[in-house]
Amino acid sequence: MFWKVSLKQDVGTAMKNVGSFIVFGSFAVGAFYFSNFVTAYLLDNVKIGLFLFHRFVGMFLFIFFVTINLGNMVVSFSTLYRSPEVDFLLSNPVSYRNIFVIKFLDNFFYSSGTLFLVGFSVLLGYGVHFSLPWHFYPLAMAGVMIPFMFLAACMAVIVLLLVMKLASKINFKVLIGAIVIFYVFQVYLYFRVSNPIHMVEEVMKYYPHVDLYFGSLDPGSVKLLPNFWVSEFLYFYVTKNFVAVGGYVFLLVLSTAALFVFTLVLGNALFYSTWITSLSLKSMSVKKLTMKSSFFSFRKKSFFVPQTEVLLKKEFWQFVREPSQWIHFVVMFALLAVFLSSVSTLNIKLQSPELKAVVYLVVFIFNIFLINSIALRFGFPLISLEGNAYWTLKSTPISAHKFYWTKFFVATIFLVCLSIVISWLSNIPYLYARSVEGIFPGMKSVETPHVAVRTLAYFSILVTPVITLTLTSMNYGLGSVYANFAEKNPIRIASSQGATMTFLLTLVYLVLLLAVYLYPATAMFVNEARGTAIDWRVLQITFLIITIPSLIIIGCVHLLGLRSLRRDF
Repeated sequence: MFWKVSLKQDVGTAMKNVGSFIVFGSFAVGAFYFSNFVTAYLLDNVKIGLFLFHRFVGMFLFIFFVTINLGNMVVSFSTLYRSPEVDFLLSNPVSYRNIFVIKFLDNFFYSSGTLFLVGFSVLLGYGVHFSLPWHFYPLAMAGVMIPFMFLAACMAVIVLLLVMKLASKINFKVLIGAIVIFYVFQVYLYFRVSNPIHMVEEVMKYYPHVDLYFGSLDPGSVKLLPNFWVSEFLYFYVTKNFVAVGGYVFLLVLSTAALFVFTLVLGNALFYSTWITSLSLKSMSVKKLTMKSSFFSFRKKSFFVPQTEVLLKKEFWQFVREPSQWIHFVVMFALLAVFLSSVSTLNIKLQSPELKAVVYLVVFIFNIFLINSIALRFGFPLISLEGNAYWTLKSTPISAHKFYWTKFFVATIFLVCLSIVISWLSNIPYLYARSVEGIFPGMKSVETPHVAVRTLAYFSILVTPVITLTLTSMNYGLGSVYANFAEKNPIRIASSQGATMTFLLTLVYLVLLLAVYLYPATAMFVNEARGTAIDWRVLQITFLIITIPSLIIIGCVHLLGLRSLRRDF
């Protein structure tokens, strides 16, 4: 799955295969050490305790579950309803159920290969810290992680089938809006009910006895979620409660099997009729696109020079005409809005400066990870989406450099502006004074962030565009190197072997960034706790350590990307 042997035996192909092996292997080793380090740091240095640690793991798994669910839904829409292969198979004497099952499983394994590698490496780092026996790993992978991911995929396809069935009676755009609202409300409700800040404050009241089981703090509704079952499995395995371990494994496997059977029954009943519905939706969208003279149409002039204007308008309509593009775009930004609205009102009452630094870094690196996800999903496929029409661009009087940089700046300007907004919103609690509850009920006081914390927040806002520019360059430049003009599905392009390698390389960059950022972040919160002066040299050195390698990376990936434009199909 991770190692692909090509029939071409040329040197370039062999070097790519060797490079793939090195990147995947290095990332697996890096994920192992990172998982082991984070586990040891939170439990041994910060001392948050086993219960809180596994609750944080459960919250991360919830985001992971929603991400897999949404990803499979969008990919399944393209594969089941927009794929020429499905059109061909339906014209042959093959049952609808077989076609549905084949394409569903193809989606799952195609998009989940890297997740299996990452999951095993992370579990290995986690297990080594606790010195868990060998049988933990096959049980955790086969009995927990794979069913957990497959459950998310099944739920995604079920929702897609129901939506496509309703699309014959309800406006498709209204349905998409309803899905966005549903997922946004789901994420908001989860963190509203689980309330991680309240849980941290309640558990820390019992310090240093934080390894006890505080199950009474878990809301009843949260206990019904698969991510809770996985976190409980891990907690009880570490504490050697194997009866509970077996119960959660059985619950997860049984739920997954039951939902898969239901998915097959629903697919057999609805797939063909919903495929017919998708044809009518496609014809309606084509009619509207060709007959309507709307904003940014080719009939209207702009202040750009003609070549730039044509390229910009082509990019705009190439994005709009593909439903999987703007649907995924809307859903991702809706979830991003929920996250930012929660973070911007964050009020953490913690005494340990190390724990404050960890919370700050988690939010900071998650912001960057979101930007990287958007850059991978929409930036990496930009060159490949030219498809078989790429030869027309090479034959036009437009230089390859102009074509390359125009597409790049469209993505970069948007992502840099977005990253600044995200960074500012997430740093609001560290920048501005706010009203907090006093000692007595009804009494409020104004709390002003310490100058060291404000300085850290401004520094994060300053360095975020540099990081965003680097990540966008890596995704776009390597997307040109690994361009696949034969693939029309942008989601499959963003899940290809080249995209996976790019994602792993960007994750290595993020891990190194986190390692560099750990010391200054901790130092600023220590300054806040002790009331000491800021050592500006720490921030200056950190800025240089981040900026100089980033500029080198930007130059290298763009040289590779421009060089790749000279090749033919």
